[in-house]
Amino acid sequence: GQLRDTGTDALKTVLQDGGKVLIYLGSMLWISWKLTLIFAAVAPVVGLIVVQASRRFRRLSRRIQSSMGDVTHVTAETVTGYRVVRIFGGEAYERERFEAASATNQQQNLRMVATKVTSTHVIQVFVAAALALLVFLLLKPGLADDLSTGQVVALLGLAAMLARPIRKLTEVNARLQRGLAAAEDIFAQLDQPPEADTGTLDTARIAGRIEFRGVSFAYSAQGPRVLDDINLVIEPGQTVALVGRSGSGKSTLASLIPRFYEPGSGSVLLDGVPLSHYRLAALRRQIGLVNQQVTLFNDTLARNVAYGALGTASPAAVTEALQRAHADSFVRDLPQGLETVVGDDGVLLSGGQRQRIAIARALLKDAPILILDEATSALDNESERHIQAALEEVMRGRTTLVIAHRLSTVERADRIVVMAEGRIVETGTHAELLARGGAYAALYEAQFADSAPAADRDSESRLPAKPARPVTRSSPFRGILEQRLVAAWYRDAWWLYLLRPLEFLFRMFVRRRRARVMSGQRSAWRAPCPVIIVGNLAVGGTGKTPLVIWLVEALRALGHRPGIVSRGYGGRLSGPLAVTPGSDPHDVGDEPVLLAERSGVPVWVGADRVAAVQALLAATDCSIVIADDGLQHLPLGRDIELVVIDAERGLGNRRCLPAGPLREPATRLESVDWVVMNGEPGAGEAPDRSVAALALPSAVPVSKMSLVPAVFIDLVTGARLAPADFRLRYPLVQAVAAIGHPERFFRTLAALGLSVDAVAYPDHYPFADLAELLPADGRAVVVFTEKDAVKIARLAGLRQARAGQLWCLVTAVELDPAARAVLENLLTRRGIRAPAAAVGRIGSAQQKSSPNEGIEAHHS
Repeated sequence: GQLRDTGTDALKTVLQDGGKVLIYLGSMLWISWKLTLIFAAVAPVVGLIVVQASRRFRRLSRRIQSSMGDVTHVTAETVTGYRVVRIFGGEAYERERFEAASATNQQQNLRMVATKVTSTHVIQVFVAAALALLVFLLLKPGLADDLSTGQVVALLGLAAMLARPIRKLTEVNARLQRGLAAAEDIFAQLDQPPEADTGTLDTARIAGRIEFRGVSFAYSAQGPRVLDDINLVIEPGQTVALVGRSGSGKSTLASLIPRFYEPGSGSVLLDGVPLSHYRLAALRRQIGLVNQQVTLFNDTLARNVAYGALGTASPAAVTEALQRAHADSFVRDLPQGLETVVGDDGVLLSGGQRQRIAIARALLKDAPILILDEATSALDNESERHIQAALEEVMRGRTTLVIAHRLSTVERADRIVVMAEGRIVETGTHAELLARGGAYAALYEAQFADSAPAADRDSESRLPAKPARPVTRSSPFRGILEQRLVAAWYRDAWWLYLLRPLEFLFRMFVRRRRARVMSGQRSAWRAPCPVIIVGNLAVGGTGKTPLVIWLVEALRALGHRPGIVSRGYGGRLSGPLAVTPGSDPHDVGDEPVLLAERSGVPVWVGADRVAAVQALLAATDCSIVIADDGLQHLPLGRDIELVVIDAERGLGNRRCLPAGPLREPATRLESVDWVVMNGEPGAGEAPDRSVAALALPSAVPVSKMSLVPAVFIDLVTGARLAPADFRLRYPLVQAVAAIGHPERFFRTLAALGLSVDAVAYPDHYPFADLAELLPADGRAVVVFTEKDAVKIARLAGLRQARAGQLWCLVTAVELDPAARAVLENLLTRRGIRAPAAAVGRIGSAQQKSSPNEGIEAHHS
């Protein structure tokens, strides 16, 4: 309004009244130049007053602009956030803010009015004084003798008539200064230099190779560097994700590609050519963009999709883009379909709908380069699942740069670039970065962390990074107690010192018990066949069961007839009992049933291992016995002792129960025959507490073991999917684990590129109700461990579950190449040979060991 007044009303006044002043003064000069000059002697005084008043007008106008902006800002905030204002009782506070802003604005306006009135009246006083002086001189004899009476009257009339236009010119000065102050911001924008567009290259369609070569950037010459020496190459058709905390420079780096900013140093190359060599219009024609803050115009939905240069697109192409963006479902429900006006900035659409329209716009453009800046930030999980499928389709064959804080949206990228403080700190795939345990793994862990106190999270930073922190949904007290105690063991919390006296008593008991057996005071029963003990030193899951399955297959390949004895933890019956693939895990435990299904050899359970071995040998023709989790069961004699250690967690603080996780002192490893390390060492493991720091005798071999995802099996139909196919079909899963180390299972799924909602139950939890395992919406895919699957497969209601809803992940065991040689060497040293009659049965025995045979049997 002020600019309008300055350009119309004020200008009209200046022209009209300024012209009058010039005409009146010119006429007075023609009548009597002497008297006119005397009358005009007041002009310097009037000019001085005008100059001073103009300066004050300009200063006050700037203050009024600022104070009016405050009033508008407070008003807009209160109106747009009225729900928050009402819910949190902010009416009085907002009223005070508005009154304070209004009072400041009112004060500045009153000063402007006072200045205007004062300057106008002072000028009028001087003009009146000049007119009085002119009348006095005309009445004095001798000065106007040469003028006729008519000329004197005309001269006085013209002088009197000057008062009105001078007053109006004085008043309009205030409006002029207010208009000029309001125009300063506009003039500053107009004075900005235009975008440099000196390039001449115009390519119809580029390949899409992007290279950042030593790029640095700062928003101002004196400001800090937002990007610092960035070197990055993105190959054509590659999907690269930029991740990092807020302010790390991700969006700024992406903004350099369409030349929204120019790098301070270094260069950005497209297909090997600097960006400055391309015409701006030609460059931006090659780029599709979906921002976090979606911009929609107050126009029809169709014109928002086919915007700008896309305006010539056919309605069929617009409809196809909406379908690929999964926006057609809500478009059909709009009153006028594609012709619906979406309102200012798409206010008539939800956040997720606006974002899908922006994605449809990018799909319609079909540019060889696609920039997705938080493209799925406003979507719910169901919409995000659809959008991820659409984005995977559109990203195929084009260079894509993905920027996201939700790491679940970048896991499937070809390469992930981790940024911090304007620098690239890590690059690699999702699985590689998680395994590395660096900045990306820390971001992943922090994103899925629960609401534990900050002090606890800081103290847990030494634990290996994991993709999701498990949520205990059953037995809350037990689950929280287990999590806290285990976390304390592996970070060596200070309060564990209070348990040192109990640990001392436990150590004394363990040592005395073992010393009695070793000295012969208490005899150990020796089986008529060799016994191999597979045990662990630390409580919790270490991977014994997969190793037992591997051991069975290795022994059978050597001609032995192995049988398995297990404690049957979690089962109701104490045994000894024979276990088959059809046994109820609630009776005999889940691990024995899994061993029976996967191994194809006789399995017996019993709390008394000696009685269980005796029953096994009496009922079968086994030539060698594998005792699962029997390291501390000293009454059972053994020929070979094998210890499994979770390499990721190590030995914790290397203290015994209850002050640490160990069942026996760490020096017990010096007397075993074989140590198997499951997985890779954790990034946060203290070097002085690692297994490598133990002074193991050179005669104790150490092998590495890993669990490799083999296949996903549908628990309802028995269908099988390879991990790569499963990831493409079900990118978002809920993982359920009731094992000793559930984080390993969650991380395995995350390393496959899945977005994991992790749910942990206590180890060996007796699942009884299928409903408690399913998400509330009933649509999410649930993945179980193999051990839990043997219980889930027997739950009532499984047949009524939807196909493709319940899955288990079957893993294969891989040991280093020297492991079989280690086993054969141990058997030879102990004089253990395969019975000659067993050779003919090797093939049939191996045929029974197909992975997950028992689970699949429930679908036949």
